[in-house]
Amino acid sequence: MSGRPKVYSVAIEVTAHCQQKCAYCYNAWREDNGAGMEAGSAKKLHARVEKLLSAVDVDHVTITGGEPFARRDLFELLDLVKSKGVGIQIISNGGLVDDALAARLAPYGVSYVQVTLDGPTAELHDEHVGGEGHYAKTLRGIAALRGAGVPVVGCTVVTRKNASRVAEILALFQSLGVRHIALSRFSPAGYAARHAAELLPSRDDLLVAFKQAIPFAKGERGERMRITCTMPVPPCAVEVEELAPLEFGVCAIGSSMQEFALGPDGRLRHCTLHGSGLGGAKDILDPDVDPARIVVGPEVKEYKRTLPEFCAGCSHASSCAGGCGAASEWVLGARRFPDPFVWQHVDDEFAAKLSSEREAARSRRRLEVIA
Repeated sequence: MSGRPKVYSVAIEVTAHCQQKCAYCYNAWREDNGAGMEAGSAKKLHARVEKLLSAVDVDHVTITGGEPFARRDLFELLDLVKSKGVGIQIISNGGLVDDALAARLAPYGVSYVQVTLDGPTAELHDEHVGGEGHYAKTLRGIAALRGAGVPVVGCTVVTRKNASRVAEILALFQSLGVRHIALSRFSPAGYAARHAAELLPSRDDLLVAFKQAIPFAKGERGERMRITCTMPVPPCAVEVEELAPLEFGVCAIGSSMQEFALGPDGRLRHCTLHGSGLGGAKDILDPDVDPARIVVGPEVKEYKRTLPEFCAGCSHASSCAGGCGAASEWVLGARRFPDPFVWQHVDDEFAAKLSSEREAARSRRRLEVIA
């Protein structure tokens, strides 16, 4: 292979640890907080990143986890990536960020730090992220980053629980000085698969959320906000053309815009939502693993050629490929089914299963209150 293949982005999951336990987390290892996922020493992590960036021409990396700022040697990794001339963006829950950390980060010139708020109140946000006290710490983190001049992108994971309150969340971000928002629909992959019934929004839920966002994107609710819907929405469910100026994308696997994932165990995956490794599912430090061959290999190029039967003949099949294939694998067992977001409106058996699980969850909560 001559030259290095070009890759738009790689999400580097620098640690399996996180101080939160978000019900919507796509990390497969979240149940035990990564205890069973070997993240490796700084030496091993740096060796993986060195090998990857030497083999592949990467436009930028997304530093993520777990919670990346939980890794004490994170800045050493940032030094390595910066020395390669590769751009950096970071995904964080913001809860570990204080003024000192933000000031230390500022000189690195990261494109942004993306921080998530899932509710306009502590009660709703903390319910999503698994414990009390996180809301206040996230607000503190956003303020510290902005105070140090570090660009902040807001994120909200749209769920069945918060879809009706998106306008309030956007107003909160606006009050914090955040003008670019990633509005991401919940997709049940990894740990989140077990919370599909509880959190998976319906088509109507998403329309409520998106219609609340439009006035902010148009500048009718104060300064105009850029709102990008980062988790693709299958066009058979929602006609996104009618929701301008909200920005929508499609699954990027196999395209020039794909963001691969490098896990804490050293395996390359299609994206952060996928659990299966590429290229024999080995640590890229294995001498037999060539990252350059993996990123242009048949597993990547032919991914979207496998379509659910339901999607056959659809004019959007080549770009949509049935929606989030990772969620289909996690929840429905295989990509022969379309995205669970779509399937809940098509398959009566699956819809009944979700409804039954929601009712069981409500019953458990009632019993807990009584107890």
